[in-house]
Parts: sequence; structure tokens; C-alpha cells
Amino acid sequence: MIVKSNLPYYIYRTANTLYRWKIPLVPFLIQQFLRFVFGCFIPYKTRIGNRNVHFGHNGLGVVLDHRCVIGDNVRIDQQVTIGIRWDEKRAPVIGNNVRIGAGAKVLGSINIGDNVRIGANAVVLTDIPEGATAVGVPARIILKRPVISQ
Repeated sequence: MIVKSNLPYYIYRTANTLYRWKIPLVPFLIQQFLRFVFGCFIPYKTRIGNRNVHFGHNGLGVVLDHRCVIGDNVRIDQQVTIGIRWDEKRAPVIGNNVRIGAGAKVLGSINIGDNVRIGANAVVLTDIPEGATAVGVPARIILKRPVISQ
């Protein structure tokens, strides 16, 4: 049985908990440790879901804006950037059950719906509706799956 390591996520969780407990300096040092050892920038202020969030290849090259919001059951592959454009005030909001392919860029004050797939090296600049698949530069929707309500 192969066990997948998600060490950057657990280290982030520790820093985020310390930040919420208002313990000074330690979360920043943990963030810098992540940056130095794993080559990823996951700020301790970022809001990331509590369940089943996975950074591919130990988060190698992942860069997140400290204002972005990431839901549950999200897979973020290596070299992904999630952040704002220079003229934006709000960071992206990523829904639940989202898969972001290697090298993808999600930029601007946009919303990514639930059950979305973003292809490798896609540059997402607009909102992606629920259940869609987006690829390309700039990203365009190539497939929209029907939403099944329960």
C-alpha cells in the first residue's frame, strides 16, 4: 500500500492554528520553513478546507495568496499559482471537489464552483461554473457536466 505524503498541508494546519490562537512569530517561521524546505508558499493566513486537501508532489512550487479561500476535497498539483491580479482587491474562491492541474494559474477576484476540473497550464481569469472543465490560455470551458441535486 502506498501512503501519499501531504506534509506541507499538515505543517500549514499547525501554523494556521497557532495564528488563530494569536501566538506571534511562530506561524511566520513555520511559513518560511515551508518555503525553504518544500519550495511552496502557503501563507498561514490562507483559509483552506479541513477535509482531504492534497498538494501534489509535496506542494512543489505552489504559490497561494493569503486572501484566497479553498474548499474541501481539493487537489492542487505542483507549480500552481492562486492569487490576485495587480488591480484586484479580492482573491479567488475555490469550491469543493476541485482538481487543479499542474502549472495552472487562477488569477483575479473569481469564483471556481464545486466539482470543477482545471487542466494543466490553464490560465483562469473568469468565473468557472459548477461541474465544468476548463483548459487553455486563457481558460475556456470545454465540458459542463450536469449538476445532480440530492
